[in-house]
Amino acid sequence: MSQNALVYVGCQGWRYSDWRVAAPPATPFYPSGLAAAAELAHYSRTFDLVEVDSTFYAVPQPKVVRNWSTQVPAHFRFSCKLPRTLTHEYRLARGRSVLSAFCDGMRQLEAKLAALLIQLPPSFGVDEFATLERFLPHLPADLPFAIEFRDTGWYSERTVELLRAHRVALSLGDTPWLATDFALPLLEKLPTDWLYLRFMGAKDGSIEHFTHRQRDRSAILRTWAGAIKALIARQVPVYALLDNHFEGFSPASATLLIQALGLAPRSFPADQPQPPAGGQLGLEL
Repeated sequence: MSQNALVYVGCQGWRYSDWRVAAPPATPFYPSGLAAAAELAHYSRTFDLVEVDSTFYAVPQPKVVRNWSTQVPAHFRFSCKLPRTLTHEYRLARGRSVLSAFCDGMRQLEAKLAALLIQLPPSFGVDEFATLERFLPHLPADLPFAIEFRDTGWYSERTVELLRAHRVALSLGDTPWLATDFALPLLEKLPTDWLYLRFMGAKDGSIEHFTHRQRDRSAILRTWAGAIKALIARQVPVYALLDNHFEGFSPASATLLIQALGLAPRSFPADQPQPPAGGQLGLEL
């Protein structure tokens, strides 16, 4: 079972070939000889949340989604991105049939669905407020949605009020476009009674292989752990997801966040090696 029913921590994606190897003395996440088809089940024995990236590129068949669900325990949760056809190609202006097909598939997850992420491109600025205003009423009320803005002009009381009216959560965290110092004050006025967090690093070519921690950003995780604990005390559920670019190896980063929250990692070693002295530190904006 989840160690705390109000907080779920995991990685952005579970299928990476680099997770089968490791730069010593780091530990590979997947054991040698594990079949690719068994990776999700193995992952779910360590983490209780995953963000599915493949749905960004294509709407999966319902049977595919059902298969994901059968491989994980009852407490496990999925987050899935809206297709880029809606967010990047149509820019929320059309595509109702795509949205309907996507949502029908996501309903196969039933109680295992944590969120559906509306990841908007950086070019989707606040000047398109009216477009978002027209789009949100088309979201099915029976499914949980979160939205990620990559233009900080969106973070305003007006936006929060719009999202609150349609029960859409904000995606916050620490990313190349959203610094922790900017994001933390936004926790005071959330549009929903739950929060979606993403921790992502810059895709600047400095991390070529996802085999070990190569950046020490543990101080950021400790800061967010304190904020998450405060939210949990207010009975606010939190879904936190980390990518490989954040430090170089998201299973280790997720494990660090779990530790910072005072929870015990389930099976992945907590004593992953630290990045070498002089490694990259702090925010990458």
